[in-house]
Amino acid sequence: MALPGASIEALNVVVDPAHMMASSEEISSQQLRELKEGTGEQRARATRAAFDGWYAQRDPKAAPVEWRSVTGAETDSVIKEAVADIALIVMAHDANMDATDALHAAIFSTGRPVLLVPAGWRPGARTHFSHLAVGLIDDVTMRRAIVAAEPWLRSADRISAISIQGAGNVSPDPASMWPLASIHPDYVALAASHDKTAIRLVEEARRLEADLLVAGAYGHMELMEWLFGGVTRDLLEVAEVPLLLAH
Repeated sequence: MALPGASIEALNVVVDPAHMMASSEEISSQQLRELKEGTGEQRARATRAAFDGWYAQRDPKAAPVEWRSVTGAETDSVIKEAVADIALIVMAHDANMDATDALHAAIFSTGRPVLLVPAGWRPGARTHFSHLAVGLIDDVTMRRAIVAAEPWLRSADRISAISIQGAGNVSPDPASMWPLASIHPDYVALAASHDKTAIRLVEEARRLEADLLVAGAYGHMELMEWLFGGVTRDLLEVAEVPLLLAH
């Protein structure tokens, strides 16, 4: 699903308390993990074995993926590695501590769009994201997400821009909320209801058989939404398709 000419790197962050510059509480938490999950080195070997097993079964025509491993705290490592030529950060949506910290850093601190893949999702016969759904609101964060997704929007065969009428930050004219003049989506307007916005978006993306859902991430009161919930947190909980998020 890589864009033509793209290079892909599999970055493994080894969180090893013996080599961390972090608070004593963080180091203690990591040391406690070793009782159930093994040492950082053991987890790194298991991760590399899983990568090698997956790589051996890939289509030989698929874009190559280079493996690289770094040791450090997950938050600092993600920020450091998101250099200027990184167009997209791809992460699995996992519920463990390292993944949560890395996701927070990727969304809030890198300035890069994040492609988040649910743990149970499989590409199947897909060779690219053919049909993209976009959660459309009149919001700066949402417009940034759409602009960040432009390379994948251009390569899509179909784009469905979904708006929920009567919701906050939604214009009666869907086209007025779309920031890319040269790309023309199909506009899908849903009637207002009492259901959560995230659930409505995910259900409509599933009904439309979309391969990917594009959304803004934590547009208002970011820390409060991260801690206590909101549309983005709800999307992370219920999405069954990959999410392309941009903050």
